[in-house]
Amino acid sequence: MTTMTRRELLKASGTAGLVLGAPAILSAQSKEPIPIGTLCPLTGAGGSYGPDMQRAVVAVVERINKAGGINGRPVQLFHEDDQTNAEAGVRAARKLIDVNRVVAIVSTWASAVTLAVKPLCVEAKVFVIGVSGADSVTQGDHKGYIARTQPNTQLQGRMYAKFVVTKKEWKRVAYMALQTPYAQSFGDAFAGVLKAAGLTITDSLIYEDKKPSYRSEVTRVLATNPDLIMLEGYTPDSVVMAKDIYKAAYKGAILGPSFAINAKFIEGVGAEVAEGIWNMDRAPLFDSPAYKEFSAAVPRGDGSPYPPQAWDQMTLVALALAAAKGEVSGTVIKDHLRTVSNPPGTVVYSFAEGAKLLSEGKKINYEGASGSCDFDQIGDILSAPFSVQQVQKGKSERVMIINP
Repeated sequence: MTTMTRRELLKASGTAGLVLGAPAILSAQSKEPIPIGTLCPLTGAGGSYGPDMQRAVVAVVERINKAGGINGRPVQLFHEDDQTNAEAGVRAARKLIDVNRVVAIVSTWASAVTLAVKPLCVEAKVFVIGVSGADSVTQGDHKGYIARTQPNTQLQGRMYAKFVVTKKEWKRVAYMALQTPYAQSFGDAFAGVLKAAGLTITDSLIYEDKKPSYRSEVTRVLATNPDLIMLEGYTPDSVVMAKDIYKAAYKGAILGPSFAINAKFIEGVGAEVAEGIWNMDRAPLFDSPAYKEFSAAVPRGDGSPYPPQAWDQMTLVALALAAAKGEVSGTVIKDHLRTVSNPPGTVVYSFAEGAKLLSEGKKINYEGASGSCDFDQIGDILSAPFSVQQVQKGKSERVMIINP
């Protein structure tokens, strides 16, 4: 599936006759479309987020192509569904790399998927950027071919804990996490801050996926008498877990990630069970020009942080290619990522602004819809504010913003 129809592609390339008659010749021309892939979760546990992430990428590319493309070349998107599953993600990435010949893959979501496709992308020198949080995503010798706009689990754990210590009534905290690549590292960072602040970790339990009931896990944790349960899972398992916690007549508080405690979660457990549950995730920069343009282009019913990150990922890839002034490859994207995103440079909020300044030989610093988009040397985002929300009358309502 591509976002450009054949007619649009021919018009954008300006070489209709050659495309129809001699694709081999077209491959040598400067107006050849730049192939970029998306690997969003359109189904599975992350299926609530993938469609809007994909829409965000499409909206950015429509703007780039209408403005004349990247150094005169249009972008052609190829979309695949990773199904929130590592094996499906590998098959999809293989197709994007080997068949579609993409130079970048944007908007992977689950850490397990990003970790599975990471070696394929490094070997093929395809740049990959997503929202996966596990620390291991950017660790190891990936040669710069991977980055993410989502904070790593170390930063996430510290930010969740920073909120918890503001609630004086929460002195005893239990940690329950789905077995994922981020469960242990998040828990270590989370518990480290709480212990330093004088709070007690009453239990730390890693549970298995797809169980019809978590009654035994709930019984074990509630026996430690926690004031707060930090529930770190995906929506399907969190629904089952929350129902069992409710049935056990737990009167304390529950905190989870917003990617799990979402509209589907509330629908799954019912408003009565969901009432009062806290959730957090990275906060977009709601007042920034980039976020306002994004939100107008991709209207949504929720405030999840992933679509604005997808918007920024596609913009960053395009700006990095624009900075290369003609060469198109995953290597030039990773080589120019920080030159278009980190200071110093003129702050820009869109591809059009940035591409114009780059063409004039000026330095730029892209500030995105999701935040500052400044990267360290291994591809991690340097800092990000977090939004704290609470379910009230069947809907998650923003309560506060926690800054690093």
